[in-house]
Amino acid sequence: MRVRVAITGGTGFVGTHLAALLRTRGHELVLVARGRRPARAADGVRTARGDVVTGEGLDQAFAGCDAVVHLAAVIVEKGSQTLERVNHGGCAHTARAARDAGVAHLVHLSAVGAGPDPRYAYLRSKWAGEQAILLSGVPVTILRSSLIFGPGDGFFTRLALLARLTPPFFPIPVAGDGRALFSPISVGDVALCIALSLERGPAMRTIEIGGPEQLTYARILEIIRGEVTRLPRPLVRVPVPLIRPVAAAMAALLPNPLVTPGQLDLLSSSNITTTQAVASAFGFQPASFTESCAYLRERGT
Repeated sequence: MRVRVAITGGTGFVGTHLAALLRTRGHELVLVARGRRPARAADGVRTARGDVVTGEGLDQAFAGCDAVVHLAAVIVEKGSQTLERVNHGGCAHTARAARDAGVAHLVHLSAVGAGPDPRYAYLRSKWAGEQAILLSGVPVTILRSSLIFGPGDGFFTRLALLARLTPPFFPIPVAGDGRALFSPISVGDVALCIALSLERGPAMRTIEIGGPEQLTYARILEIIRGEVTRLPRPLVRVPVPLIRPVAAAMAALLPNPLVTPGQLDLLSSSNITTTQAVASAFGFQPASFTESCAYLRERGT
C-alpha cells in the first residue's frame, strides 16, 4: 500500500538510505529540512522546511502525511544544536506536530542503552526524547539501534581515519580497556527495519535492533586496522583520563573532531542486542560488520 511518509533528517546518513529504499517500495516522501526549500528531488519526493528544534514548519510539513519517521538527532553538540534541544526537544515538537496533523504512525529511531543515567548525556537525551513521544499519545514504533555502519557513517569512518593517520608500525590507541561490547548494524538493514515498521503499522512498543555480532571496541579496531592499513600495527590501551583533555580540546577547536568527551563515555559502556534481534523482530538476517566493512578502504568514506 502506497503511503505518504515525512522524514525528519531525511537528508542525513540514515535518511538518505531510507529515502532511497522507500522510493523503491512505492511510497511517497516528504523530506523535512531546516534550510531553504530546494527543488523537488525526484518523482514521488518533495521537500518541506521544518525545524525540529523550534517546531517551526512541522505542522505544514506533516499535513496530509500518513506517517512520520523521526531521524533528526545529534551526538556532538554544536552551538544551538545541543543534545537537549535536538534529541529531547526535537522529539517533543515532532510528536506534537504529528499528533496535530492526524498522522497515524510515528516511527522514531533511538539508541540501544537509552536511559535516565546522567553519566551518559547522549543516551539520557535519547531516553528523554522517547518519553516525550510516548507522552504525546501519537501511535508509535520506537526502534533502538546499536552502532550503525555504512558509507557516510560518523563513527567507523573516524576510526578508519585514525588508523590511516597513525604512522606505519606505530600502535593504534584504544580508549580505555576496549572491552565494551557493540552490535554493529548496517545502515541498509536499519532502513529496512524502518520500512517494515511503517508497512506493519504502530507496534506501540520499543524494539531493539543490532547486527549478528557482539564485538568489543578493541576487536572493531582490529577489524578496521586489517581493512585499512594491512599492516601489523599493535593496539595500545590508553586510560580515558589521559585522552579526555585531548578530546575536549578537539571538540572545542575542530568542526569534526575524531572523538569528544561524550563519545569517550559511550566507549566505556556496552551497547549490544541479542544476535537474533532483527531476525526475531523483522524476519531477516542482517549483515555482519566483519563481512561488510570493505567500504572503509575508500578514503572518501
